[in-house]
Amino acid sequence: MARITIRCEAVSFVLVDGITESDSETIKGYKRFERAPVHLGIESLAQLGALHVRMTVAFARHAFLLGIKHCTVRSGDPLSGSYTLRGTLTGCSASAFSYRLEALKEGRVEIQGEFLFATAEYDATFRKDLLQDHYQRVFSCLRNGSKSDC
Repeated sequence: MARITIRCEAVSFVLVDGITESDSETIKGYKRFERAPVHLGIESLAQLGALHVRMTVAFARHAFLLGIKHCTVRSGDPLSGSYTLRGTLTGCSASAFSYRLEALKEGRVEIQGEFLFATAEYDATFRKDLLQDHYQRVFSCLRNGSKSDC
């Protein structure tokens, strides 16, 4: 199996620590931050939403963030501690998905927004033989609480 290598400043590119619930309309997870910039919280929400899109289409299509319609952040302070991540599918078509995504700390909404995702057929750039298995494995690891195996 081929390995995907991503070079960035983050220790891990998967910015969701676990998925606690998922069904056809919602997904819930969590992330622990240690003095992380707010944009990593927004990225965690985007990843949670994209994972739900992939699950919804049975990992048969490439999913990507199309845009953020609006996003509010309670404070610009670094993120520290445990956050609950949750997403609700608010609308969809054959290839476009809209979500309300939130990051909560101790029950209080810290980040919230409307995120838009799209799907496309796998192609020469987004290769099915690499990405489909990769995202299925990531989703399974996060759902089983074994992020270290991702």
